[in-house]
Amino acid sequence: MESRKFKEYEMKITKMAGYLADYYIDRAIETDDFSHISGFLIDYFSGSAGKPFDVGYLVSKYREYGLNEKIEDIDFSVDDWYKNKYEINSRQFNEDTDVLIKMTEEEYVRHLIDKRKKETEE
Repeated sequence: MESRKFKEYEMKITKMAGYLADYYIDRAIETDDFSHISGFLIDYFSGSAGKPFDVGYLVSKYREYGLNEKIEDIDFSVDDWYKNKYEINSRQFNEDTDVLIKMTEEEYVRHLIDKRKKETEE
């Protein structure tokens, strides 16, 4: 159940980010000033530079610009989003920890090597 709810929230986040990006693009076209848009979109929607993606900021900007009234009112609870995200991350951590505790030292080293390979492939 939580996983389905989490996926639903991820879809809503993507949708809001798209609408908000469209809004900024339209404003840039109207004013013929693209300097502000690129920095904003890169900083807040890419999650790059090692900083986490701020869902609360996305939702507040979406509502601040009235996009929930102009385009679509997306029923999105930031508190519920973080609760679901925490539960999924906790569950994953517990599953990983249980597996690691049962491993021998050799299996653990193999696991770390495989994990590193997988990370470099992505």
